[in-house]
Amino acid sequence: MKITIGLFLAFISISSFSQVCKNKGPNVILFTWDGVRSHEFFNGTGIFHANQLPASDRGEILKTFWSKHASEGTVFGGGSRYQIGSKIAISLPSYQAIMVGHPTNCMNNKCDSIQEVSVLENVREFLNLEKKDIAVFASWNRILAAAALDSNKITHGIYPEIFDDGTQDEQMLKIQNEAMIDLPKWKGSRKDKYTFELGMHYLKKHCPRLLYISLVDSDEFGHDGDYPNYVRSLRQYDEYLDQLINTLNSMGEYGRQTTLLVTTDHSRGPGPLWLGHAITSYSEKNVFLYAKGRGVKATGRTKEMGNHTNIRPTIEYLLGVTPTGEILPNISL
Repeated sequence: MKITIGLFLAFISISSFSQVCKNKGPNVILFTWDGVRSHEFFNGTGIFHANQLPASDRGEILKTFWSKHASEGTVFGGGSRYQIGSKIAISLPSYQAIMVGHPTNCMNNKCDSIQEVSVLENVREFLNLEKKDIAVFASWNRILAAAALDSNKITHGIYPEIFDDGTQDEQMLKIQNEAMIDLPKWKGSRKDKYTFELGMHYLKKHCPRLLYISLVDSDEFGHDGDYPNYVRSLRQYDEYLDQLINTLNSMGEYGRQTTLLVTTDHSRGPGPLWLGHAITSYSEKNVFLYAKGRGVKATGRTKEMGNHTNIRPTIEYLLGVTPTGEILPNISL
């Protein structure tokens, strides 16, 4: 009986998504994981850190991704085939380059906000969308300095604000209030689990045309030198990505009309330098990007070249906006 009721509720839930999302596509979801080293993404745990992990925790980290999802899309990276778009491997400069489509003059995490419209604002204006159709949920407070020239033009639930979508959504307010009494030991962000919950709740409720979810725990554990929790955060991201893809698969036409882009802002140093970034001239700039869904060729790992400055024009192209630059390879409508 419980199974029958559960299936019935799931059917109603999925049906309601389809009704809300009817004829709203195409759509794009950008999902970023902060400070994820390419080594762990492609190869799993490193030899340098083996003694910090029990044998059962060593080896491949993103198991669900590589076994289930990688072949369904295109995976850029490995060596220097996919790199950051900023001048330096630091978070805010990288996020700004992603949002505007070229390097900015920002060289640290204390920079002023971008001085031109972001991809989020450009999409909204070009397509004449409602504010609720463009949304950002981020754990790190400085993401706002990259997301928009005028933050009032986009929907955002970025720490430490308590976001209200205008409907007095009790679930959304509950998630945020729980986050504020369960803050991480580092400053300037909420825990990723709450940010992801907010983003997923908003996705299911509003079916935005362009959604950006930004997570940060991985970078914080990296700077702390906490390799076991850094690895655990990546395994959690693997679960989040699987959950996001499964949700899109359950959302009918909305899911079929959606393209998913997953990347990191920068990599990390090699071996004993893994705690930081912007240390060497090369390794922290080599990152990855996974693309899946509408318009993406299912190649699995590719040797095609690209970088973060291709993300903005790719999003614009996929959404029917005139691209402001060169789009990623293996993307075609």
